[in-house]
Amino acid sequence: MHQLSPGRGRCSTTSNTCPLCLHHSSSLAMSALRRNISAPVSKRGETNSKQQHSLYSKASAAVLGVMLGAVMTYISLYVDMGGFQITTGRRAYALPRVSPMYDRATGATRTANSSGERVESNPSTAATLPTPLPDVPHPVRSCSAERIHFAFVKVHKAGSTTPYTVFQRFGLKRHLQFVLPSNERVDVGWPYLMKKEDYLQPIPGRPFDLLVDHTVYNREIFRNLLPNNTVYLAIVREPYSHLKSVVNWYGVARKYGLKKDDPVEALLKHPEELDRQWLVPSKNKQPFSWTRNFMSYDLGLPIGLTDDEMYIQKYIAQLDRDFLLVMVLEYFDESLVLLKRYMCWQLSDILYKVQNSRKYGFKKDDLSPKMKKIHRDWSKADYLIYEHFNRTLWEKIANEGKGFFDEVTRFRQINQMTTRFCDVTVVNNKTADKRFGTTRWNNEFVIDRKFCTLLNSRHLVTLKKMHVTELRKNGVNMPWPKWLPPPPKPPQKQPAPAKQPAPVKQPAPGKQPAPVKQPAPVKQPAPVKEQVPAKQSVKTKRRKSSRKRRH
Repeated sequence: MHQLSPGRGRCSTTSNTCPLCLHHSSSLAMSALRRNISAPVSKRGETNSKQQHSLYSKASAAVLGVMLGAVMTYISLYVDMGGFQITTGRRAYALPRVSPMYDRATGATRTANSSGERVESNPSTAATLPTPLPDVPHPVRSCSAERIHFAFVKVHKAGSTTPYTVFQRFGLKRHLQFVLPSNERVDVGWPYLMKKEDYLQPIPGRPFDLLVDHTVYNREIFRNLLPNNTVYLAIVREPYSHLKSVVNWYGVARKYGLKKDDPVEALLKHPEELDRQWLVPSKNKQPFSWTRNFMSYDLGLPIGLTDDEMYIQKYIAQLDRDFLLVMVLEYFDESLVLLKRYMCWQLSDILYKVQNSRKYGFKKDDLSPKMKKIHRDWSKADYLIYEHFNRTLWEKIANEGKGFFDEVTRFRQINQMTTRFCDVTVVNNKTADKRFGTTRWNNEFVIDRKFCTLLNSRHLVTLKKMHVTELRKNGVNMPWPKWLPPPPKPPQKQPAPAKQPAPVKQPAPGKQPAPVKQPAPVKQPAPVKEQVPAKQSVKTKRRKSSRKRRH
């Protein structure tokens, strides 16, 4: 803190980088220079060359002092405005007290203690903020271009569907190429390692950009499928909260024959026996367990090595090197804002609406310390992975400076206003829109009915239809899949309208058109007279009169 010591004219702290101290020191220097400049000469109107040179030097120093003071004033004001953070002695310090946070696991607002952890969380698994880190400079990231190549490991029942819709909307807006399941399912090869026949082939000349559907993470498979500059993302959840969600969503109480009123505690009384009874029948053969290290399985940890703590720690270290960010569901908003900064995205790119959130009777139930220890021993790998990435999340946030929480607060406000607008305003007025102005965290953007449609829905079927259509347009000979809705009918060509005869030009008024000569009539040939048949002469005998002729 800047504290001026009386009589010394400088800060009582040991810091040499306090901008206010530098500004105060420059002010004292300028005062001294003014006094030296105004010193009298030896005789009136007489100056020697040395005095004249000294006068010029002092004037130049005064000008430089004024310029230095102006620069220091600007820097001090810029720091006060939150333009950048100064780390004392190149040390990053623990975060201040965190305000109440919205818990995505329970749908309620949770208070947080000074270390940023939920009050009712298990102390053995809660996040503890780091103590001062030695020699950690404040990171300076310049966003020259947004990152568009990424793979998201969609961990089951870890709140992964909400960021999944965010990533789908991001890819649709930019016409990116998704790795999509080649069947009606919503996973790419899961619960087994991904194979070539598990996904739709890429469009010729357009390689894949991103993968966001359920799949088992495998480092080599992912790197052979996606571009070299692909970054890797995932999400995890507090293991006991995760277990409750799995038991409810996948009907584990029915499958394992547990009591419906409190199935989790009944499960943890004999977890190994109940798990074996379910997995032994051939019809239930599966390479994972619903109740044990389920998150670790999605992240690629071999199920046969989940009891080897040394191997688990090595695998976690490898995941830490592979992944740019592993988000934590209990601190979802903080995770998204950090993701936005790492990926050089806009605030509008991370707006979301909670998906697949259900209420059930035992959602808020807690376990006794004895049962919590049983669950930790039963699902050791999940606890180790969660604790590691919960801790590293807060270490990364600590390096972002105090302005990070201001951005989180602003993001929550905008997300709430967007949700209310899409759920209420657009329903009543389909032409409405809402504009958010430019801040130091985002550019100006507008949300409307089209944006709300993308926000409120999932797009896997739409993406599959678009991909198959493009494949067929590019000469790929494949039938239309039966598991997709019928393809859109091509527009029918309308018959060309008949050409109208050119209009006859009307003659100019006053001028009579020249009479058109009528062609001479064609002489008709004289009708041929029908020949009357000659009368046949009848020979008659002339009778001799009996009378005598008188003389």
